[in-house]
Amino acid sequence: MSLLTRGDQRAFSLFYEQTNAAVYNAAMIYLKDTHMARDIVQQVYIKLWSHRDRMQSIHSLDDYLFILVRNTVFDHLKKIMAERRRLAVLHRIPEGQDTVMAYMEERECRHLLHQSVSRLPARQKEVYLLASEQEMSHEEIADSLQVSRLTVKRHLELARRFVRRYIHHHLHGQSLIPFCFLLYPYLYAIHQFFC
Repeated sequence: MSLLTRGDQRAFSLFYEQTNAAVYNAAMIYLKDTHMARDIVQQVYIKLWSHRDRMQSIHSLDDYLFILVRNTVFDHLKKIMAERRRLAVLHRIPEGQDTVMAYMEERECRHLLHQSVSRLPARQKEVYLLASEQEMSHEEIADSLQVSRLTVKRHLELARRFVRRYIHHHLHGQSLIPFCFLLYPYLYAIHQFFC
């Protein structure tokens, strides 16, 4: 574990060989699909490598791996459901010039939201993205980042306050706002929450 946290690739390969079967089996418990379970295994080890510096503070590696697999599976399923909702909305939009115009305006709204999030401090941005894009709860984020729920709550409050002010400042009075709301319910929800 000491070598792994310092970025030793051979130690990581050995760790992978010793644990990947258990990670795959844990993913299969939830998914019952070999292709998706393999994708989850890959995502889990990418996350482990990306956050290897945190691994020395882990008390139970088995528990940590199981929680990481569970959260990765849930994130994956949430993304699938969100994509299905987006496709369902798109199928309800009639074709024609209005659709093209609305699509362009929706892209501008998304770009503005992305700009505001990109200006957040690193930790606030990480917490905000886990909460908004991966739809993780405060507790899940705290487990994932190994911080307290109160820390997560504070980072999220500060991030949302900044995003709200940024969006309000840049969109106030612009005519493209209503089109964003009509096309994409999640953009409407974002505006209602922030403005």
